[in-house]
Amino acid sequence: MPRASLAVLLAALLAPILAGAGSAACAGPDSASLPGSLLDPASDRVVARTVVPRTPPTVGEVRLVTRGEATVVQTLLATKVLGRVVAEIRKKEERNWPPDAQGHPDMLRYLDALAAAAADVRKRRDTSGAAAGGDRRLRLLIEFVASDTASGVLFAGFDVDEMDGAIQPTNRRPIATLALGRAYVFPNMRLILADSFGVPESEVDRLGPLGPLRASTETPHP
Repeated sequence: MPRASLAVLLAALLAPILAGAGSAACAGPDSASLPGSLLDPASDRVVARTVVPRTPPTVGEVRLVTRGEATVVQTLLATKVLGRVVAEIRKKEERNWPPDAQGHPDMLRYLDALAAAAADVRKRRDTSGAAAGGDRRLRLLIEFVASDTASGVLFAGFDVDEMDGAIQPTNRRPIATLALGRAYVFPNMRLILADSFGVPESEVDRLGPLGPLRASTETPHP
């Protein structure tokens, strides 16, 4: 067989194998998606909300939301110092989820995705020319979502209307979704609520209906 024909034959034989290998490399845990029903805010009901931090200057709000059968812990950030806020979130996450904690790998994935989402909203603002206007705040939506069958986190940009000092998000622009294990998501949602509302983690149930979080027995530490 001529050398050129042999090369063509080998390329044809190897192409499906290489393509499959590439797909497998791209189809890691980070590519896992969440069910659309967990991400659709049409049925959202806000049952508790608080500004964060609880003393000025504030950088946003944290809300407990019901979404059908799912529970959502929603963080709405609208701040000029988003980098500092992300750094503070990182410190709290690393303190709550040490290397020997079961949810530590998912915590690392969350922090990587958070940093990428923050960079995305900054780039969008700077390239759109919005920074030259009156409102220089960076807006990032973080939603931890949980149902009986799925859990994870959504990142999105958003526009904002403010009524009586409360943030009203509009025009959500999804950036990324990440499916994460319940061993991390369930207790982390409770920890975010406890920290934001200033209540012990054991008492977050009194903030409102927690759905699957109520029955959660997972804890950050083994």
